[in-house]
Amino acid sequence: MKRQLTLQNSSSIVTISLEGGAYTDFHLKENPLNPISWEQEETSQPSFRGHFLCFDRWGPPSEGEQKNGFKHHGEVNDQVWELLKEPEKTGNYIESHMRCTLPMGGLQLTREIHLSADQPLMRVTEKIKNLNKYGRIYNIVQHVTLAPPFLGSTTLFDNNTEKGFEDKEDGSMKQERAVLRWPDVTHKDQKISLRQFQNEWPRVSSFKFRNKDKLGWTTACNTDNNLMLGYVWETKDYPWVNYWRSMQNGTPLAFGIEFGTTGLHEPFPVIAKKGKIFGRNIYDFIDASDEIDKSFIAFLATIPSDYQGVGEIIRNNSELIIKENNSVSKDIIYQIK
Repeated sequence: MKRQLTLQNSSSIVTISLEGGAYTDFHLKENPLNPISWEQEETSQPSFRGHFLCFDRWGPPSEGEQKNGFKHHGEVNDQVWELLKEPEKTGNYIESHMRCTLPMGGLQLTREIHLSADQPLMRVTEKIKNLNKYGRIYNIVQHVTLAPPFLGSTTLFDNNTEKGFEDKEDGSMKQERAVLRWPDVTHKDQKISLRQFQNEWPRVSSFKFRNKDKLGWTTACNTDNNLMLGYVWETKDYPWVNYWRSMQNGTPLAFGIEFGTTGLHEPFPVIAKKGKIFGRNIYDFIDASDEIDKSFIAFLATIPSDYQGVGEIIRNNSELIIKENNSVSKDIIYQIK
């Protein structure tokens, strides 16, 4: 039986596997539907599932790294995480800490989870420490993976990105020449709305935020089941959001919402040579013995069957306001501190 950690409050339950560190369940007590129920079936890959972490890279290793044992999306999903703090109520939150060390990459990640005591909302802060005696480049991407029955052809996806590109994953240096602007795009003379998963193209697409935007967000809404899943973060922490589509015979199997430090799904030699896309870095650097913090907020919300998706998310000192994509917005407001 896999070891797991469970945090719960009066409205929601979060489950995290200590074997790989993935969030495998996040659901409302009044609605048992788990949006992140996906599990990797390919046995040659690590046990990717739910909302897992890509760290110290996003994508494949180089040829030399592969020979030395590095795998797709890094070592993190093969590691057993150390539980540093059992779930405990502290003020307005249920708090827990866990830690993972990458034996080959020489990086350590300490995760601090704060689940609201009464709202379906959690804040996660991850502290990355370089254990090496040298500085190095790295990437970290939060790979939120949706699966049926939450995922379907009518699930609505929204974000506040500026522009993006199809990530061809072919090692080329000019992948971003064809610019995509969310949500309406054209492919082979066919008009496609990226707000819904009704076409298998693009398999992977990557988007950046406007330079003036301090907050990035992405949401998925299933109106048939009256449920929204959303993520909010500071763009200085995660300047990119990427989307991965897996479809078989016209049926959605998996949808990856992947926000992180890169928008190019390539090995480090390609990442280093390219450097930037749209003027935005596609890797992070951490100096010897340094520590870097990155945070995000995840939330669930009950929505009506006629909900139009999300038009804007606003964060101030005490509130997170989710505004509907409608002239008469049904605002959802959470208290944050």
